[in-house]
This record gives sequence, structure tokens and C-alpha cells, in this order.
Amino acid sequence: MTQPHAHELLEIARQTLLEQVLPALPGELRYPTLMIANAMAIAARENRLDAVVSLQEQTRLAALIDVPAPSLQQARSQLARAIRQGRHDAQHSARTLVETLRQVTLDRLAISNPKAVR
Repeated sequence: MTQPHAHELLEIARQTLLEQVLPALPGELRYPTLMIANAMAIAARENRLDAVVSLQEQTRLAALIDVPAPSLQQARSQLARAIRQGRHDAQHSARTLVETLRQVTLDRLAISNPKAVR
């Protein structure tokens, strides 16, 4: 039998909190408990999706800067430098830049607030 992943443990703990603990709490503790459950859901999604989303972002940004970046942080830095230097000012390049950044934002938003991207 395999050990559950961190995101699975968080999801199980969240379900237990919502289904078994929350109903037994007094009213003034319901809101903080729901906030905790929401944070657990975000952490589970991050644990499950962050590596894939980060790799996709790095690949997309590398295509914009025309060089493979050894890390996501370096890809972000190189893109920021290219933007400051005006390398994406041409209309076609600007459209590609905006669409890429839009997709990166939507991918990150799908982790932190999936209801916002529906």
C-alpha cells in the first residue's frame, strides 16, 4: 500500500473538519473554521498542481525570451529585463506577451481561487 500524498492528507483532514468538527462547533467558531478549511484546500491544490504549473510557466516564459532558463525565477527575471528593454513593444510581440502572461495568471489563479476562473 502506498503512502498518501500531502495533498490527499490535507483533503481528508479538510473533509473531516467540515463534516465532523464544524457541525459540533458553536456559531462564533464557524467562520474561522471555514477559513481554515479554505486554507487547507488552497494548500492541497498548491501541493498537487504547483510543480506542473511552474514547469508550464517556465516553458512559456522561455519561449518569450528565446533562451531556456535554468529556473523559473531566472526566466521571470530575464523576461522582466526584456520588457524593460522594449523587446516586446512590437504589436505582435506585445500580443504574445499579454496572452502568455494571461495564461500564467489563470494557471496560478486556478490554484489559489479556482472559482474566479470559471
